[in-house]
Amino acid sequence: MGKIVLTGIGPVTPIGIGKEQFWNAAENGFSGIKSLTKFPFAHVISCGEIRDLSFDNYIHDRRFRRAASISQYTLIGSNLAMNDAGKKMIGGYNTALIQGITHGAMNYTQAFHGALIKEGVDSISPILFSDSTLNAPASNASIYLGINGPVHTLVGGADTAIKAIMLACQLLDKGTVDRSLVVCAEELNELSLSCYERLGFTPLSEGSGAILIENEETVKGSSPYCYIAGSASECNPSNPDAALYNVIAACLETASLKIQDIDFIMSDCPSPAKAFLNNIPAGSIIPLSGNAFAVTVLWHVILSSLVVKSGTIPGGVIQNKAMIFTRIKNVMIWTAGKEGTASAIILSKL
Repeated sequence: MGKIVLTGIGPVTPIGIGKEQFWNAAENGFSGIKSLTKFPFAHVISCGEIRDLSFDNYIHDRRFRRAASISQYTLIGSNLAMNDAGKKMIGGYNTALIQGITHGAMNYTQAFHGALIKEGVDSISPILFSDSTLNAPASNASIYLGINGPVHTLVGGADTAIKAIMLACQLLDKGTVDRSLVVCAEELNELSLSCYERLGFTPLSEGSGAILIENEETVKGSSPYCYIAGSASECNPSNPDAALYNVIAACLETASLKIQDIDFIMSDCPSPAKAFLNNIPAGSIIPLSGNAFAVTVLWHVILSSLVVKSGTIPGGVIQNKAMIFTRIKNVMIWTAGKEGTASAIILSKL
């Protein structure tokens, strides 16, 4: 079995759509966090909002024009990743699609509930229900792309992105499929935004990220960005700090690397003190894009793949003063939650 390589990427972010815009914004520190305009809010609040997006410019299929925002972001990101890898519409059963989400189509869910209470069952648009189910974005993407292989939706926190990649890798390792499309998506919603604001969890964000991973031995017509050297995940509610430390150690072990081999770190949370990582350059996209949970982690994976491919770190995402290495070979991405979940992945240069 060959290495599992990343061959296509599709970022849909508040700082740019597509890898060129995304990289340029990260390199120059362009912020996508602005005053919210998507829906009325009790007061002025800043978010990472997707603005001026013309769905028809990216997806030429009238079936999805009324789809929820989270489904449209999923479709655009998936299509960008497939095109980036040089793949056209796919038929057959040799491709899997793994979707990671945290909240789902909250706006359609809220509209469905409101119509049911105020006007009754007969007044509800069917699309409000069908597109508000948690697996609707993955279903819509599989229909559009013609994916007939395994289609899964994982629901959870930020680490769901890495868990989705790990599941995709398992399908490749077992020979179930030749390639796996991993996509995460979120949409801003008034109710959830209000809840997170009261918790002090801002700025929030929306969008999607998608990556195509393949077995190196079956790759045709594309030059991979990097390969997945190692990954790990753990849940330890009684000791969240230990969970992250253990995941970092396990991820390094599966990659046959030492901490000194890591050239760059991307994360949505602080490093555990006993991991001795202060001398490694660290970055995060959150100050530029806002936090979209699992999507943010996949944005970190996408940006890290570009870092490994180019050998350079975009200055706009750097969060510490550690010396930057001249040649970037190994990048670690990790995430951890207060409930004790932690996941990590390492991308390495081919």
